[in-house]
Amino acid sequence: MLKKFTGIILGLVFSVSLVFGSGFSIYEQGAKATAMSGAFIAQANDVSALFFNPAGLTSLTSNQVALGTTIIMPSASFLGPTNLDENLYTSAEKQVFPPTHLYAAYKLNEKLTLGFGFYTMFGLGSKWPGDWAGRELATTSDVQTFTLNPVIAGKVTDNLSVSIGLSYVYGTVTLEKSIYATYVLDTYVESKLVASGYGLGFNIGVQYKPFERMTMGFVYRTNAELKFNDGKATFTRPDLQNEASNAYLAVLFPNTTGRSALTLPDLMGFGAAFDLTDNFTLEADYVKLGWSSYDKLVVNFEDPVAGSSQTIAEKNYQDTYSLRLGVEYRLNKELAFRAGAMRDYHAVPDKYLEPSLPEGDRTLYSLGVGYKIDNYTFDAFAMFLNQDERKIDNSELEVNGQSYPFNGTYNAVANLFGLTVGYSF
Repeated sequence: MLKKFTGIILGLVFSVSLVFGSGFSIYEQGAKATAMSGAFIAQANDVSALFFNPAGLTSLTSNQVALGTTIIMPSASFLGPTNLDENLYTSAEKQVFPPTHLYAAYKLNEKLTLGFGFYTMFGLGSKWPGDWAGRELATTSDVQTFTLNPVIAGKVTDNLSVSIGLSYVYGTVTLEKSIYATYVLDTYVESKLVASGYGLGFNIGVQYKPFERMTMGFVYRTNAELKFNDGKATFTRPDLQNEASNAYLAVLFPNTTGRSALTLPDLMGFGAAFDLTDNFTLEADYVKLGWSSYDKLVVNFEDPVAGSSQTIAEKNYQDTYSLRLGVEYRLNKELAFRAGAMRDYHAVPDKYLEPSLPEGDRTLYSLGVGYKIDNYTFDAFAMFLNQDERKIDNSELEVNGQSYPFNGTYNAVANLFGLTVGYSF
C-alpha cells in the first residue's frame, strides 16, 4: 500500500521539468530584437545586446539604459485522454504573464564597456480545472526565474569584440495537483509544492565584422543548476468523519520539506547579419538549447512520505534548436520597421509529455516598429505563436508509483506584445 504512494512528491516536482521545457523558455528579452523574431545575435546594436550577445555592447556610441516588458497570453487545450474519452475536450484557463527586462551599459572608454542585465529567461505557468481528467498530473503550475547578469565587453581589434559575464539565477516554483487515495473511500488529497532556489553560470560573446556589410555573432550561456533546499510540501486532506481514517491520511501525507536540484540547459547561438542596402538589414540565427543535460530528477524528503525518503524520475530530455530570420528597414534616422519568423522545436519526448506545461514544435511570426526622439527610443512588437498539434499515443507517465498513460492531443497558441523604452546619455 505504501509503495503505491512513493511517487507523490515526485509527481509534484515532476511538473517542474515541463515548465522549463524548450517550448516555454522565454527568448523575448527586448522589443527591437523580438520584432525580428530574436534574430539579433550578430547585430546586437542596442543595450539588449546584454542578453542576445553582450559583445555587441562595444558598438554602442553612448551610455544606455532600457526598461521593457513582454505580455504573453497563451491558450492551451487537451483532447482526451483516449482511454477515457477521445472526444473529451478540456481548455486550460487563460492567463497573462509579463516578464520584464532591464539593461544598462556604461562605456569606460572606446574599447571597454560594462553592462548589467535583469531578465526572466524561463517561466510561465498553466491552470487546468480542479476536477478535470488530468487532475492527478497537474491543476496549477507557476514558475518564475530571475537572472542578474553583469558583463564586461571589449574591442580586441576594430572589427572584433568579445565579452564575458556572470549569471545569478533565482527561481520560484508553485505546483498543485490532486492525489487519488483509492485505499480510503475513494477520496482526493490536494497537494501543493512551494520552493525556491538559485544557481550560477557564466556567458561569453563574440562579434566579428569580416566585411563592411556583414556582421557575425556568437553567444554561449552555460547551464545553471538551481538548488531547491527548503521546498515545502503541504497536503489538504478531506475530513472523512472517521478518526482512524483521518489519522491514517495524516501519517501518509505529512506536511514536510524536501531538497532537489534542476539543471537548466546551456544556450549556444550563431548569427549572421547582412546590410543589403544602407537602410535594410537581414539576419539569420541558429540557437541551441542543451536539454540533454536533464536526464533525471532526484528528490530527497525531510520526513518520509508514504514510506519513502527519496524518489528518482527518468527524464531523458533531448537537445533542441530554433531557426530565426529577421529584417529591419530604416525609413530615416528616427523610424524603423521590423519583421521576422522563426521555427522552434520541442525538447520533451512524447512519452514524458504531460499537461503541466505541454510544449511542442512551433512557428512564430513577428512585426514591430522603432522610433527615436532626442535621447529616447521606443520599440514595440507583436508576435503570434502557433504550436503544432501534438498527438501522444505512447505516454509512459507515472502517478503515485504506478503507470498512468495519458494519451491524447495537445494544442496551443499564444499572442505576445512588448515594449522597450531606452535612454542614451
